[in-house]
Amino acid sequence: MTSPLRTWWSRLQVRQKLWTILIVCFLPVLAALAVHLAFVNHLLALQEKRHQVQLAREQTEVLRRLAVDAEDAFRGYLITQQPTFLTPLEEARTNLQPVLDRTIMLAEHVGSLESEDVRRVGRQLRDLIESKQTLIERIRQGYLAEVAAYVRSGQGLMLSDRVRQDLRNMEDHLDRELARLVADQERVTHATFWGLLGALGGGLALSVLGIRLLAHSLTQPLAVLRTAVDQFGRADVTGAPVPAISIRSLDEIGQLARAYEAMAHRIREHIRELEALIATGHDLNTIGPDGLDGSLRRIVDRAAELTQADACLVLLRNEQMGCWVVEAASGEWSDTLRKSVMLWEEFPIAVRAFDSHEPAAGHELRRDRRPQVTRRNLIGDSVLAIPLLAQGAPFGVLLLLKEEDSGPDGWNVRLARGLAEEAALAIANARLYEQAHQKQKDLAARLRQLEHLAETLAHDLKGPGKRMGGLAALLRQEYGAALAPQAARWLALIEENARELETRVESLLTVARVGARSDAVEAVDAATVLHDVLKARAGELEARRAHVEVTLPVPRVACHGAYLRQVFDNLLANALKFARAEVAPAITIQAVCRDNRVWFAVRDNGVGIPPEHRERVFQPFVRLRPDQAPGSGIGLTIVKRIVELYGGQVWVDANPDGPGCTVTFSLPAIGDMTFPHAASAGAETVERSSTPEL
Repeated sequence: MTSPLRTWWSRLQVRQKLWTILIVCFLPVLAALAVHLAFVNHLLALQEKRHQVQLAREQTEVLRRLAVDAEDAFRGYLITQQPTFLTPLEEARTNLQPVLDRTIMLAEHVGSLESEDVRRVGRQLRDLIESKQTLIERIRQGYLAEVAAYVRSGQGLMLSDRVRQDLRNMEDHLDRELARLVADQERVTHATFWGLLGALGGGLALSVLGIRLLAHSLTQPLAVLRTAVDQFGRADVTGAPVPAISIRSLDEIGQLARAYEAMAHRIREHIRELEALIATGHDLNTIGPDGLDGSLRRIVDRAAELTQADACLVLLRNEQMGCWVVEAASGEWSDTLRKSVMLWEEFPIAVRAFDSHEPAAGHELRRDRRPQVTRRNLIGDSVLAIPLLAQGAPFGVLLLLKEEDSGPDGWNVRLARGLAEEAALAIANARLYEQAHQKQKDLAARLRQLEHLAETLAHDLKGPGKRMGGLAALLRQEYGAALAPQAARWLALIEENARELETRVESLLTVARVGARSDAVEAVDAATVLHDVLKARAGELEARRAHVEVTLPVPRVACHGAYLRQVFDNLLANALKFARAEVAPAITIQAVCRDNRVWFAVRDNGVGIPPEHRERVFQPFVRLRPDQAPGSGIGLTIVKRIVELYGGQVWVDANPDGPGCTVTFSLPAIGDMTFPHAASAGAETVERSSTPEL
């Protein structure tokens, strides 16, 4: 392409280029096809005309044969006077008019043969046949000498020769016309062939040109753009600048390339800002030994570095005094301004950002000669204020200042906003950390006070209760015989209440101590713990003729072994304590592992628990049958406290197939699904008679 043509082509849009390529490629092909069709039509016309000329030639030859037949028939009859020789003459006279009509019609279609000439020859031929017919009649009438004289005169022969000569001239003319048509047909055929071949070659050449134009205008720029995108995806986006794409067209692809370059630049800038914000956020939210003050100092130093500001301040709103407090300042301003108080009107741009919850900027500040802002303007000539928000409410601003005037577009507001968000989050986290740390210390001190108070109260309650019971016992021993029966009952009641008070205090201390362990949980084998519990209660189980069935093919559980032992012991004690009279206790202990937890079920055949009391039994000192079974009423309370200590659940259900109830509780599982006590992989039935063996 020449330079003007290249310039014109580069200014076309993609749709215009496509139409141009289609026109360049297909319009000449269509023109060539039209010319080819014209040649084909001409060739068909030549073939049709040739066919008509051939038919006319054949009809002319038929006329000549008719003339010859008429002459031969006359001569044969003249010599032999046999009527059989007259048959060709009769046929010639009969066929003359149809052949003549067809010949005239063909002459009119051919155009190269005059129909008038055909009619003239036809009249001559008719005259010839009629003359021969007249001579034959004269012969039949006996005028043989007259006919012979006519024959010797040569008039008939001259008429016959003239007819044959005219027909021969017509045949020669038609032969020349046929030769000309054949030559024209061959010439048109060659022209059609070479024209088609040229059209195909030209179409192929134009197609190649169109493909090259298409590749140059569409596919090649798209490939360049795709390569640039792939390189950008594999390259270090924070490294060197984005290279320019070698696409200079002004169409949509060129516009896309320019848009991609701009987008790639923005992506790199945004990624740099995000990396800076991530690094800043990690740095700012790392609370070190210096606490909130150190976090604030890192905030302002990092913000001044990233935004290229000469100074950065964190101004927090003091609601009581209605002023600004400089919580932190960057660089050399830290020692000068930190913790200083600024009047509210000294920073009108900060006030605007605080009130609007949006960034606010100002420039050429030193031209502002108002007294209330004079001190502020000593710091810089341009300022950007970003509100610090906590749950949508402002509590301060991040103030960035520059010595030189940077204009209204001289700040990276997006980066500054991100830094302000990180700063607000860091300040909020630091404050929450300090508050939580302080609350933790206060709570620990309060817990120590409560523990001390509980121990003191327990000691204070146990001592008087124990002394009261002892005094009542001494009075009953010394003066029992002298006391009235009612007084003796009162003393016995005082003694019993003293023991009850002492038991309840001990129970309260037992419940309070659940969860007081500070050591880590262990991988506890539940089967081993249950084995120890059953062994410890072997005598009682033997005396009560208890039947215990244990199925524990489960993983180890995460808890404390002593607590799990206490849970099993309390549940086993309740099952024995609330057994039905005259019925041997039957206890089933099973476990299954589901959802990373082990679910234990302890079933008995005792008296059961009514539905309305199945929640109350876990409350302290709830005893449903105090007259039938001794106890303090805290066994299930301790079980619930222990299970909930490990995030588990515990409840009581009725047995669906008989009397008694089932206590179900869960504990977290540890390890894989290998069972340490699953050698038999089945249930073990143990009858306690003398030795508690699992």
